[in-house]
Amino acid sequence: MKDYILYQKLLREVEEGRVSAQTTGDLTIFKYTQDCHIQGLWNETNRQARGIIFASDGTVVARPFPKFFNLGERPESSPENLPWNEEVEIYEKVDGSCGIGYYQKGSWLLATPGSMESDQARVGSIMFASYNVGIKLPPNCTPVFEIVYPENRIVVDYKGERFLTLLAIFELSGEEWHPRRVDQIAEKCGFRRPRRYNIDLRGEIPFEENFEGYVARFASGLRVKVKSPAYLRVHRLLNYMSPKGVIELIRGKEYGMTLRELPQSIQQDFDDIRAYVQTMHDKLRIEAEDITARIPEGDRKTKALWIQANTPNALTGMVFGLMDGKDMSDKLWKLVLEKVKDEQGKQLATE
Repeated sequence: MKDYILYQKLLREVEEGRVSAQTTGDLTIFKYTQDCHIQGLWNETNRQARGIIFASDGTVVARPFPKFFNLGERPESSPENLPWNEEVEIYEKVDGSCGIGYYQKGSWLLATPGSMESDQARVGSIMFASYNVGIKLPPNCTPVFEIVYPENRIVVDYKGERFLTLLAIFELSGEEWHPRRVDQIAEKCGFRRPRRYNIDLRGEIPFEENFEGYVARFASGLRVKVKSPAYLRVHRLLNYMSPKGVIELIRGKEYGMTLRELPQSIQQDFDDIRAYVQTMHDKLRIEAEDITARIPEGDRKTKALWIQANTPNALTGMVFGLMDGKDMSDKLWKLVLEKVKDEQGKQLATE
């Protein structure tokens, strides 16, 4: 089916910087940008851009979930505004990569929300081919999966398992299949379905160990997420996997957990970045302290002239502050971050 109006609206959202687009051959996949998250720039169009795929003539190739929010994150997902008079089903929130099914040239492929060529899309497509799909899944629909395999572990440890969990199926018009019909397809094809729970999200919410959280689906199709506190703490640390974030953690940011609770592969990355910035910090500190110790006796003008003649420009302010007995911790870490960015820029220029 064609939806040329939505296609044009998405292209305008790309021009406005609220949506990114990646084109592969004749197909373009659209994904909302981080600005929508950070600045709350949501609208009905960019919320559709969670991996929706169009051909260049405006034909819809895949139409997955629109963006939905955490419980209490926005007015529409606040407990007091949710349609509790509707039937609601509570599902496990599987912790993998979202896989968006689309049918091209006689084959099913999976994309991830921002790419048809990501590693997860490639592995997910290979995994999909191993299932007994046949003619059971009509080509003019969009099955949406969670792709789970060990090399793509996010936070939850699935003990080395590799599987696709079928989350939902949508018509290309956006109409969602009834969950019972999705259950039938999953059973026939061999896909997993998320576990269901009999809990009330309006009361105290129980969370298991090694668990991302829940998704509540109301009969109208409205969904909200509820993530476990432990998962949120780990994810907050993952969001800080950058020199700037590591510096903040080194300087005393506290997230209610130890770094040893992170997955082993992430611990190593974190330790590597921490060693990198700490080494740079110590090197700059020692250099500044060494220069300060060598400042000759004399009046302030004499000292200032010597500092300017014998100090790298980046350390001049540091040395003046140390000479005056000031706490230069903030200045030093700022220099470290600037140095990191400078070195990363040089590296990118040679790649």
